[in-house]
Amino acid sequence: MVESDVQRSRAAQLGFVMRSYRESFSVGDGRRGLTQEALLERMGSVDSEYAERYSHATVSRWESGGTRPTLQRLKVFGKALNLSRTEVAGLILLAGLARDFQSAWRLVTSSDRGEAVDDGAALDRTSASVGAEGVWAPSVLRTSLRLVLFRVLPLGMFIASGYALSVYGWNNAWMPTTYVVVVTAVVLAQGILLPDRGTGLREFFWVSVFFLLSTPLLQFAPIGMDHYGFYTIGNTAGTQMPYMLALLFNLLIASAAGLVFQLQWFRQYSGNNGERSALRRAASVALPPVILVYTVVAVISNVSVTVQLAVLLSVLGVFFITMLVLRDPVFKPSERDRLFLLATTSVLAMISTTLGVVVVLSIYLSPDLPSVLPDHNLLTSWEINFEELGLTREEALDRLNLGYLWHAVWVFAYMLFVVGGRVIVGFYRIDAGDG
Repeated sequence: MVESDVQRSRAAQLGFVMRSYRESFSVGDGRRGLTQEALLERMGSVDSEYAERYSHATVSRWESGGTRPTLQRLKVFGKALNLSRTEVAGLILLAGLARDFQSAWRLVTSSDRGEAVDDGAALDRTSASVGAEGVWAPSVLRTSLRLVLFRVLPLGMFIASGYALSVYGWNNAWMPTTYVVVVTAVVLAQGILLPDRGTGLREFFWVSVFFLLSTPLLQFAPIGMDHYGFYTIGNTAGTQMPYMLALLFNLLIASAAGLVFQLQWFRQYSGNNGERSALRRAASVALPPVILVYTVVAVISNVSVTVQLAVLLSVLGVFFITMLVLRDPVFKPSERDRLFLLATTSVLAMISTTLGVVVVLSIYLSPDLPSVLPDHNLLTSWEINFEELGLTREEALDRLNLGYLWHAVWVFAYMLFVVGGRVIVGFYRIDAGDG
């Protein structure tokens, strides 16, 4: 079982036990059982926060396993129902907040609330590390092989099968765009709709990288070129080969980034970095593969795409850092903090949408941008024979400008609705402890 399944199972079991304690509590006169409101009243007498902030719906979520248990909640629950320290330690152990009974006992007997909460956070990290080690350490090689054998190789064969499109007349103006769109859609579908279970965010990460690397082909397809310059190899210009090579290269570099992402995830959450903050761990996972991709692409791509990817990959890195932080067991915001983060993220999304639309339209309507033809990269430069293209330089720039609009629209929609939307959903689904 993956860690999220283990946590849900523990929460459900603990909720059942808490409900049993509530229903069997002796209230005097031979009567047994507390209502959910009465339980909150008793917990409120121990900690006023429970009387002020929570309702019977909160208790329902506790008992159904809908919210992840916290150390402080269990300690207050135990005091409210006059449970022994042994019983409270058992609840803590059942919740997975301690490695063993001795650790749970130390948490129960800790008199300082701040110390107890800190210990609980540390044990949460240890619990997460044990889960990660149990699932990832023996299977890092296995999951890497699964990515190569069941993702990269089949997709590579699918991309190579694009050679069959020449039967339908590769010289048709719509064929390069169709080829790129179909391949990109297939890669996204298998990564988002049919992900490899148990690999966390790796699948979503590497297909997102592939998308960002491949959509620039839509910008240069109207003039029969690619941003890597593969069209200059031999007599491949005007055929499907440059796009096939570009898509295969994108698949290779995106898959390598996914493997680095997975390796970093294992290193950061395997128990060796439990003292690090959630943000530092998330940055250590997301940034190395992003830097790897940009370094490689910046060398062999032309400057306009390099500038675009500098912005897009940075935004992608921030988004994935955010999603990793939201999944970190150390990150436990209150209900108020969760609502604030959700509202703030929603407002930023609306502002970013407006700015993005303005930037895209400004560049498209500008007479000078984009004006960079794919005739150079960081290593070398070459001349474009416009006579062979049957276009003048001005006509090529006009088509390039139109291609940019298509490229920008697709990237904007993906980053806003798919990646950004997933971040907002992550904020909405934060397990806010007792909230």
